[in-house]
Amino acid sequence: MRWRDLPSLSLLRAFDATARAGSFAEAGRVLNVTHAAVTQAVRALEADLGVQLVRRAGRTVALTGAGEALARSLAEGFGAIAAGVEALRQREARRIVRVTTTTFIAETHVMPRLPEFWARHPGVEVALSPSPARIDLARDGFDMAIRALSDGWEEAPDEEIRPLCRSPVIAVCAPSLLARGLHPQDMPWVMGADRHLELAEVAGTGLDPDRLRRVEVGSPHLEMSACRQGLGAATATEIICRADLEAGRLVRLPLSGLPVVTYALVLPKGPRRPAVTAFADWLATIF
Repeated sequence: MRWRDLPSLSLLRAFDATARAGSFAEAGRVLNVTHAAVTQAVRALEADLGVQLVRRAGRTVALTGAGEALARSLAEGFGAIAAGVEALRQREARRIVRVTTTTFIAETHVMPRLPEFWARHPGVEVALSPSPARIDLARDGFDMAIRALSDGWEEAPDEEIRPLCRSPVIAVCAPSLLARGLHPQDMPWVMGADRHLELAEVAGTGLDPDRLRRVEVGSPHLEMSACRQGLGAATATEIICRADLEAGRLVRLPLSGLPVVTYALVLPKGPRRPAVTAFADWLATIF
């Protein structure tokens, strides 16, 4: 297709609206412009094509033979465009909102509240992909990420970062472990995939990380479960532990010097589906 050989799309739209409505005035109302603007556009199209397309008939217009032929072609063309756009919108509306986040934020904070989102937005499917890894959102097909960011974070050129909350890292253990009367230095500590980071956090409390007895459970999905069962103390953000602390399944150890984490929503820059915008806006209300 040679676009430069076609008349202006605005002229074709004006003629299509006139052919459908049967008058310049009604076409103007459809296009939200004056009837004079429609008249001028149709006359400009006639001049561009070198053929008369409409004839005035009182307050209405009648199509010439050339006008009828062009009107049929435009109806088919614009109809195909409208059908294609609607099909795209329907397909995108049905596409699942894919979210990557940490195991613990997915399990303790987002999933328990998903029924609230679905009550507001029925039909929007959401898939949470728990992973400790930092994922390239655009490359891996994710719509957004919920990430824990350390102080000094910077926004990447192709990402938009929306801070959700600040949450302190705390040390916790099961009441049964605390009842043993052990000093935190002598307790077993559950360590996971981020063991080096956790050891650095513990070192900030004054404990000697080299003397800690470490318990490894092999999977990040099991770390908090192991902590609840009294297998060891652990460090985690307060937002992750909040429900367990309130329910008495965990207790907070009196250790200071632990960092504060910023939880943030990370979105690829660029156009977004309404479902993605709805879920992103909802997430901002639950942190």
